[in-house]
Amino acid sequence: MLLLLAIVQSEDAPDLAKKLTEQGLRHTQINSTGGLFASGSVALLLGIEDSAYDSVIEAIVATCKTRTKHISAVATPEPTFFFFTPMEVEVGGAVVFGVPVERFIRLPDPTPGSAQQGTPTSTTANGPAGVTESTQDASQKEGKGETGHMKLIVAIVHGEDADEVIRAMLAAGHRLTRINTTGGFLRRGNATLLIGVEDHQIDEVVALMQANTRRRTESTPIAKGIPAYAATVFVLDASHFIRI
Repeated sequence: MLLLLAIVQSEDAPDLAKKLTEQGLRHTQINSTGGLFASGSVALLLGIEDSAYDSVIEAIVATCKTRTKHISAVATPEPTFFFFTPMEVEVGGAVVFGVPVERFIRLPDPTPGSAQQGTPTSTTANGPAGVTESTQDASQKEGKGETGHMKLIVAIVHGEDADEVIRAMLAAGHRLTRINTTGGFLRRGNATLLIGVEDHQIDEVVALMQANTRRRTESTPIAKGIPAYAATVFVLDASHFIRI
């Protein structure tokens, strides 16, 4: 599984969001600015299976176009005078980053009548997770008295639950960063939480989210039948971690 971060121009974001929704793919939108013009751009986060990568890239290529703009006049020095030359610059297109996902969790499992109802739906890179790799590593490291590796948790939480989840995290001593975002075709409010933890703390963080989010059964969008989860969680390996 991959977590994609696609940075596109604001003008292209609605068409791209529509195409992704038609493919049944969830995505989270972060409004941003970038480049020489500080022009509007959108960062889209979406988790996909490796097999969906080509179709997602095709959707991005089909919707994200390059455009020509002109920079405000720039003073150019000459021996005896200044003259102003506008500069033509190409903008637009897209920049896409792909990061392998170690563990993927949806809270809670919204399937009516599911045997796992009320418990997290969790997978690792190799399929459904019972005892996860992170849990196994943690028990081995604790037995040796070693400190676990650092992980970055990217949790997309329903806006109505975000404050409760954050309070629980802070009370448990976990630092986090909140980014207010919107999700899906209907652009409903949510919060993206960035949390750095050691690998043996992952299950604790997931349990805190589980305890402080509530089940939702509505679909987003209804026409596509995509269920609304309380939280979607990606666990990524943090190969470098520095606190300054």
